[in-house]
Amino acid sequence: MVMSTTSADRRRALANFVRERGGGRSSGGVVRRTVIGLILAALLALLLAWLLGFFSVPREVLEIRGLVDGEIAELRKVARNELPLASDAPGFAVIRDRVRDLPPNLRRQANQDVGRLLAAREQAELDSYFNLPPERRQAELDRRIKAEEDRREAREAARAARESQRSAPPAGASLAGGSGAASSGRSGPPSGGGRGRSMTEDERNARSKRRIDRTSPDERARRTEYRRAIDERRGQLGLPPRGGRW
Repeated sequence: MVMSTTSADRRRALANFVRERGGGRSSGGVVRRTVIGLILAALLALLLAWLLGFFSVPREVLEIRGLVDGEIAELRKVARNELPLASDAPGFAVIRDRVRDLPPNLRRQANQDVGRLLAAREQAELDSYFNLPPERRQAELDRRIKAEEDRREAREAARAARESQRSAPPAGASLAGGSGAASSGRSGPPSGGGRGRSMTEDERNARSKRRIDRTSPDERARRTEYRRAIDERRGQLGLPPRGGRW
């Protein structure tokens, strides 16, 4: 009788053990299936977002990126003195206008490529100077200084012309109190026009400083020497220092 009871207890214990093992495997299987299902759902969501264009670069930004890459290729030639450094390359103006015409969300993406272009331009200016023989450097500084001054004078003349147009009364307006923009004290074209705000000089200088801070000590020493040389030559020519750049 005792042996029969013991055998029955063993069978019950074995049955309980099997049920517990089966239940554990069942719970583990549910967890695994749940995790796999979540992973597949996430991958499907990513695929759908990719198909809808959320991870693709807009065509307008790609076009500007291509223009920037082309200008950087030309600047590499400038760095090797295969081409002269231009103070106002036409390609820069094209890129600037294209970026300004973009909507704000795309303009932020395109400005990253503009930053690459400005960094490449500054690097080409520096490399082309130090790649010249020492006896040719002063003549190159004179050429660059003259080009910069010609450009500054052209900007000031254009600004003066705009101010003159804004202050002039509209054609046909009465001198004794007309109506519209003249009588309300407003002048000039309406603001906006869908174009983005240009960077100020302080913003450009701050961005340039951030780029310089990421360079090596040797590179910063070369930039300091170049700025010293160009400011010294400007002083010899009776001109003020170059200003905030570099």
